[in-house]
Amino acid sequence: MQLEILFEDYYVAVINKPVGLMVEADDFGNPSVEEEFYHHLRAKFPNHKEHYIGFPHRLDRVTQGLLLIAKTKASLTHLNNQLEEHKVSKIYCVLVEQTPPHKNGKLKHFLKKDNKHRKAIISKKLQADFKPCELAYELAGKTGKGFTLLKIELLTGRFHQIRAQLAYEKMPVVGDALYGSTTPYNPNSVALIAHQLIFKHPKTNEEMIFEAPLPSNNFWKLA
Repeated sequence: MQLEILFEDYYVAVINKPVGLMVEADDFGNPSVEEEFYHHLRAKFPNHKEHYIGFPHRLDRVTQGLLLIAKTKASLTHLNNQLEEHKVSKIYCVLVEQTPPHKNGKLKHFLKKDNKHRKAIISKKLQADFKPCELAYELAGKTGKGFTLLKIELLTGRFHQIRAQLAYEKMPVVGDALYGSTTPYNPNSVALIAHQLIFKHPKTNEEMIFEAPLPSNNFWKLA
């Protein structure tokens, strides 16, 4: 598979991840960004004996959009520190089946990963093994199919966080049957896109801004 690489230098790369790819390789041979990017590096630098790939953040297999890749250990450490200090901005666009009560706001919950069922469990109150999760949302419009377009900024990075938090608030992501959506959508995907990514370059400290296009299909057309 040919990865869509939006930026690459010695230290980092930014790709537009397609639906269907896991980020990291697993033990079952599922296609992954990790394997595809290794193929890319081996083809681009055939004389290099070793290549390094690190992921400061992840995207679900059913989610498409911007993914940041570190190409050195020092870059990964630098980017991880930016994430911990909330200096990386990750904006998502998402279609939901209901409209939030306010044009903008924050959702604060506690989340636990259910490894057996590969699903996130949300709670209003802190419980054992639950971790805080928070996001900010902004109403971006209604689509011709009657769905609501939201812009989401992740303030924490938990497993299935956006999907689980929105579903808990009765706003499941379109096509996300795992969290209660009843709307047919594109196969093996949900209407959630990592739309914008802002970070500081780990070597130059330059602000890097990237934006992925939204789909042009009828689901995403605003009324």
